[in-house]
Amino acid sequence: MTGSIRLSDEQQSVVDFGLLPLRVSAGAGSGKTTTMAYRLASLIDRFDVPPETALGITFTNKAAEELSQRLRERLPELAAAGREVEVATYHGFAHGILREFGAAIGVERSTTLITPGYTRQLIHDAMHRTGDLGLDLTGPGRRAQEVALLYAQLSDNLLRAERCLATPADETEETRQAMLQVLVAYQDRKRELGVVDYADLIIGAFDVVTQRPDISRRIRERYRVVLLDEYQDTNPAQRELLRTVFDGGFPVTAVGDPDQTIYEWRGASLQNFEGFRTHFPNPDGSAAADRTLSMNRRSDILILDVANAVRRKIGTSTGPDRLVPREEAEDGTLTAAWFNTAPEEAEWMAQEVRRLHDDNGIPWRDMAVLFRAGR
Repeated sequence: MTGSIRLSDEQQSVVDFGLLPLRVSAGAGSGKTTTMAYRLASLIDRFDVPPETALGITFTNKAAEELSQRLRERLPELAAAGREVEVATYHGFAHGILREFGAAIGVERSTTLITPGYTRQLIHDAMHRTGDLGLDLTGPGRRAQEVALLYAQLSDNLLRAERCLATPADETEETRQAMLQVLVAYQDRKRELGVVDYADLIIGAFDVVTQRPDISRRIRERYRVVLLDEYQDTNPAQRELLRTVFDGGFPVTAVGDPDQTIYEWRGASLQNFEGFRTHFPNPDGSAAADRTLSMNRRSDILILDVANAVRRKIGTSTGPDRLVPREEAEDGTLTAAWFNTAPEEAEWMAQEVRRLHDDNGIPWRDMAVLFRAGR
């Protein structure tokens, strides 16, 4: 099933792999979304898997739509008949569980999901509702952000504030205990308002499937194959939710690039990807299989040489040993420049972009300017 795209041998190995757990270490630009779409289409075709029983989970709505579109291209007849693979984000999958089965743990279907901005506002209000806890509130916005960060760290590891309260041992611990009490007040306020935040989706769904194993089995029985995209950016709570539902050798395919873990600041755990083979073992308990995508379809040779050299300097991971250029790759160019001021840098970049467009005919949309910080 190659269509108009010629798959590499590595890609074909992933596509042809059977209905067993599989980890795919996909290097940058190696065509992982295309490979995953081909794999799902192949499983549907070879193993008579109804498309409605295949589930794809990815990190963002944009990525979910891209995967859905690739699948429609691979399965046009089924898509035309309204038979499509279910594709969701990690939070969307959890939200679906909570919306359907949340009443089993006291979360009603009518519960509203609040935005991160509203979350910070409710935490700010909770700081004032709890009275004098000894917190320094001379900078309430900064303190609310610190409390929100603590809340995120707890939630990413399936911990609740009320379970972490203990007798303070020192001044630092007293501050932390006060922040935990603020979070308890925040949780109470959400219950009063009938709302949940994004962290509640994962924890709530986990509570559902652990407290009600019958519900977990019902969810599992809906699917025959599951694909986890961008798995290197998941947190421990998301991992445990998925393990609870899809354990015991279920054919889960996790794809990701450990060199591109960009959400560690938001709780992502590289241990999820590195430990996938034992977290989701084969039916007989042995470690899941591993495949690699190392051929970069995006960059020329010199750029990949530099990328590989940088990677060797910063350490090793479970990703591909090195990125390999495509057969038709050109030599490529790389220019380094140093400037005394930001305006000088901007002026040079603007001239370079104009030159590439006017002299080389490169479309504006095919050029990008990357900065270390958004500002």
